[in-house]
Amino acid sequence: MLIRHLSGIYTGGGFVEKDGRRPSDDDCGYVAGPIDIRIDSERAAIAEVGHDLSTADEPIIEGRGLIALPGFIDPHTHAIFGGERSKEYFMRWAGKSYLEITEAGGGIHSTVRATEAAGDEQLRLSLRGRLERMLSAGSTVIEVKSGYGRRDGDELRLLRIISSLRDDPAVSEVLPTFLALHALPKDRREDDYVDEMIRALQNAPAGGADIEYVDTFPEKGFFSLKSALRFSQASKVPVKVHADELSDLGTSEAFIKLGALSIDHLQCINDRAVEMLATSPTVATMLPATSFFVGLPYANARRLIDAGAKLALATDFNPGTAPALDLQLTHLLAASQMKMTPAEILCATTFNAACALGLGATHGAILPGRVANVLLYDAMPLAQIILNRVPPRQVILRGVGGPPARSPL
Repeated sequence: MLIRHLSGIYTGGGFVEKDGRRPSDDDCGYVAGPIDIRIDSERAAIAEVGHDLSTADEPIIEGRGLIALPGFIDPHTHAIFGGERSKEYFMRWAGKSYLEITEAGGGIHSTVRATEAAGDEQLRLSLRGRLERMLSAGSTVIEVKSGYGRRDGDELRLLRIISSLRDDPAVSEVLPTFLALHALPKDRREDDYVDEMIRALQNAPAGGADIEYVDTFPEKGFFSLKSALRFSQASKVPVKVHADELSDLGTSEAFIKLGALSIDHLQCINDRAVEMLATSPTVATMLPATSFFVGLPYANARRLIDAGAKLALATDFNPGTAPALDLQLTHLLAASQMKMTPAEILCATTFNAACALGLGATHGAILPGRVANVLLYDAMPLAQIILNRVPPRQVILRGVGGPPARSPL
């Protein structure tokens, strides 16, 4: 496939060269057009980027009046769940506490109940619909967590459903995460529950459940840092963690030392952990939509970027604290509330987001040999795309060009 006569390409080459640290405008790797991209569709990879590439017997996409960006990557979502909790936002905005919302039948345990009551096909179809909408907003790779189960079998069921969509050509690349320690059921002892989830982790492959990563939520009122580390150390797949969202338990430091792919949230990260991130491959992933919907302080992105940390952004899409599934809202909040530049935002949702999923060598840039996930936009400045929440005109996914994207809203 040849995408020809593009007005420009943001290759992201400088993000790769600088390992995603302190990205600048020049690092966006913008190449002015007319410029072409050749895609090896059999390998689903970028084959060549250049001016006036010769045309062979290959499909052609006319790119005149368009610019190309690397496909966005969403490295933290809770996109599989039953039920919905929209009324809770209005209760919260009216001054109700989390305890009051829970007593009225809401909260995370209400999602656990609704998910448990939903059938497999109902959950699969609802997840597929959400993934289609996320793709139309430019998210070409999406991590999806389990975490709304009360028992090991419930969690493995969610992972099997997530895994069933991995070969679906109509949705983004889907990467399943076993969020084993999310909300402790009210009738369970923590140590016993952790033991059960470790056994589930070991038995998952035999049950047909793919697990790319594991995740935990150490926080006051949820799970202890000790339990999160015990479970994570039992894993043979890469580790992620919800870290320092509501309080500083030392989670970021502990999981950086453990070699976690990413530490996520980070409103309460301490100075020592920030220093460690300056030289660590662990990615700091921030989730500004959660702060917007819940009223939490925004994580201090400038502090981490200026220190030299690799910073990614994600939606945190879930029914309880972040109901927006499009990265465009995340982009806008990162700009307005976290004071990030367009270059920093692009890096955080392409190359650094890829690194947060262990895909830094294969995704997140329009460079030869990388997976051909490409977004085509009307030719306009990157800042305008962010400020106007503009969806892409067309999404090239794994080297295949689909129809023009529909609105994600």
